[in-house]
Order: sequence, then structure tokens, then C-alpha cells
Amino acid sequence: MTVTAPDRHARRVIIPAMLLSMIWGVAACTPNKTNPRTDLAWPWWPTQMQISDLTRVGRPDADGIRPLEVRVLFTDVDGDPTKACGSLEIAVTREAENDEAVVERLSLDDRDTSMSYFEPVTGCYLVPMMLDLPGLVEGRRLRIEVVYEGRDGARLSERRGFDLPFSLAE
Repeated sequence: MTVTAPDRHARRVIIPAMLLSMIWGVAACTPNKTNPRTDLAWPWWPTQMQISDLTRVGRPDADGIRPLEVRVLFTDVDGDPTKACGSLEIAVTREAENDEAVVERLSLDDRDTSMSYFEPVTGCYLVPMMLDLPGLVEGRRLRIEVVYEGRDGARLSERRGFDLPFSLAE
């Protein structure tokens, strides 16, 4: 096997390309910082709320009952996930039934409560709901309604259907 040194033309192309990629790599790692907004008292209030696609049925507890893990995502004016400060109400019913809703109310004004429900990895509030409704079998459609009233006066609401992938009781 014969090994030859690369010709000069290849070195003229490779060395600048390597330098350019190193400079680009350093520039890409610098944080993207902007000046803070001063037109609002607190610019990162939630401006949007959604019931996350990460909402799912959780693992069974000691009695074999599975909770519905409702995840609520708040985003600020820039579209970034943010924490909320206010009251959050989640109601779950069976779709097209006149059931009394299973309701969970949280005060996100309390820092300890807010932090105990907040998932840093997803940026969502995770609220496990133990549902006491009849007929929660595979394929059953549930209606999830979430209402948020922020300390800043904002009122956000969202409604979503959720199909059970399997029964909530084992």
C-alpha cells in the first residue's frame, strides 16, 4: 500500500474549512442573551396555556389504580415555557356524559405548592388526578378542562379530549 501526502490544493481547502468550523463551533456555544424588557413590571407572565401532549395515564398505585397525569404548559410572550402564579383548576369528566367533574384546585401563589407540581424537564405542571368516574375502560374518551387565573389578572382556559389507552383499574 502506497501512502502519498495530500497535494497543496487539498491543504488550501481543508485548513480554512477546519478553522471556519472551529470558529462557528465557538460562536454557536455562546449564550443568546437579550436585554430584559422594561415595558412591563414582570415581562414573563404566562400569556398562553395548553394541556400538554405529555398528558398520560400514570403507573398504578398500591391499590392498582392508575392516575391521569395532566400536564399543563405555560408560555410567556416570547413563547418560552414559564412558571405561573395564580390559581389553577383542572376538571375531568367523561365525554358526552353528565357526570360531576373530578376537580383539582391548586394555588400556584404558594411557592412550595408550585414547585412540588412543576417538572423542570418538561417545563409543565404535572397534576395527578385520581378519577372516581364509572366506566373508565380502554378507549373511553375523557374531557379535560383547565382554567388559570393569574395574579396579573390574566384568565386562560383550555379544553381537550383524551382517549384512555387502557383501563385505569387493573
